[in-house]
Amino acid sequence: MKILLYITGSISCYKSIELSRELQKKGHIVAVVLSHGAEKFLKRELFKYLGIKYVYGPNDDFETTSEEIRHIDLSRWCDLFVVCPASANTISHLACGFTKDLGTTIFLALEKSKPKLIFPAMNTKMLSHQIIESNIEKLKLVPETIIFPTQSGVLACGEHGMGKLLELEKILPTVSNWPIKTSNKKVLISTGASIAPLDDVRYLTNPASGKTGFELAETFLSNGHQVDVISGIYSSSNFKNLQHHPQFKLHIGKTSVDYLELTKNLVTECDIFISAAAICDIEFPYSSGKIKKDQLEASIDIKKAPDVLKEALKNKREDQYFVGFAAESELTYEVLHKKWNSKKVDLLVGTEVNNGACENTSISGFQMDYANYKIFEKEEISIDQLMTKKDLSSLILSKAEKWLN
Repeated sequence: MKILLYITGSISCYKSIELSRELQKKGHIVAVVLSHGAEKFLKRELFKYLGIKYVYGPNDDFETTSEEIRHIDLSRWCDLFVVCPASANTISHLACGFTKDLGTTIFLALEKSKPKLIFPAMNTKMLSHQIIESNIEKLKLVPETIIFPTQSGVLACGEHGMGKLLELEKILPTVSNWPIKTSNKKVLISTGASIAPLDDVRYLTNPASGKTGFELAETFLSNGHQVDVISGIYSSSNFKNLQHHPQFKLHIGKTSVDYLELTKNLVTECDIFISAAAICDIEFPYSSGKIKKDQLEASIDIKKAPDVLKEALKNKREDQYFVGFAAESELTYEVLHKKWNSKKVDLLVGTEVNNGACENTSISGFQMDYANYKIFEKEEISIDQLMTKKDLSSLILSKAEKWLN
């Protein structure tokens, strides 16, 4: 994606250095435009040293040849226009259509359909001033323009309040995964681990981290899909930095029953359901309080937990695409075929896992960025290889989109 980053004269503009660098690391082509205020804090050479090929100053629109009109060329070149940070001065200029420099001129030349993301940063009193509030509301009326919230904290002036630039950990995934094409397809992803409580202190679970679900969410968001994620309570923090993406919603489940109810409520509206969660197969009769040692018996009663994917498949429509995951200590064709026979999904992803807790074993599959996957489709194993969870997500995306289109 080609991203034009317009940096204005807020003290937080130094954070844009890391933003531009990280965006480039993720494979995006970044062009930087500095305002007059930003140039007081930052030098163009710094960005060029970091590998940003295209860096422009506030007056560079007037230093063009007769064969180019820079603000027009850059407005057509970029896929995404980002103002970060956006000062009170710049917000007012953008809202009123005033062109003080190259960045504001590019803004006016952008096509209506082109996404424009604005991340404000300023003093609390300035942010709450009725003129700035009015100008922010004006900007929200501009097609495809999103004004993001600020956060509370200690400001550069020493005061405490709203106005701080959002954390880069939240800005980066939002910008990096912003869709340059939109889709009306809805994707539901379940991920992480459920818990099976025994009493108020103890529970049974597994080491599933939710990393696969996060990679899937990023992959589908960046391709324009609407994404709902059902996550366990201990993997939900993976998704905190996606909370400002307008096409993303997070739903938290604790137990297998929670996962079941959330899935039932959401699966009817989705086009793609990816059941990647490691949901407990076991439930205990719950005991209030903590079971004392002298109350413990030699055995504990257990029962089967609901099979969430099997229940969801009962009402699967022909136009829906379902992906199931099979986490096993040993993965053979026979194991996968039996799994598929009991839950006939469109694609079954087998993963060899081990929690690493037993003697002479090491953790595998769980909590890692890669695993050995076996892809089962059309009653055969089509892929058997080690791959990253990001690559797996891209593979699932390509198969799902091919199916739906």
